[in-house]
Amino acid sequence: MDPVLTPADVTMTTDHAGRAYAVVPDEVARLLALASRKGIDTEARGICFESDPHPADSWTARTVRTIFEAVLASPETTEDVHAHGLWLYRKWDGGTFYGSIVGTSGWDADTRWWRDYANTRDLRVSGSANIASKDRRHVAGTCTFST
Repeated sequence: MDPVLTPADVTMTTDHAGRAYAVVPDEVARLLALASRKGIDTEARGICFESDPHPADSWTARTVRTIFEAVLASPETTEDVHAHGLWLYRKWDGGTFYGSIVGTSGWDADTRWWRDYANTRDLRVSGSANIASKDRRHVAGTCTFST
């Protein structure tokens, strides 16, 4: 059974350069990391890729919406409604989190930086998490990850 994520399980933080990170339990991060790479050819060359779409009612889309809600509830986002790209989510139920999602064991809260980067790829979600907005009709609520 897939783990259930609540906003209380998400820690919103920034690194030393002010970039946003949503730190989630490792078991959630591992599943999201796999979802973020689904459909991306491992032999592909280039810089811009998008994962396969995950339906609006899927575990992946529900979990990403929970992360969006946690990020939007953080004090940092309250101060700046445009922070991290989620202002569209408030209005249109869709948007993009321009931050990183990482598992707890892959993040060092004291240094505000990656922990053992070379050995924690399974805890790093690739790319930006996206939820298609309600004006996208047939794909509304669909989740993808883009690099």
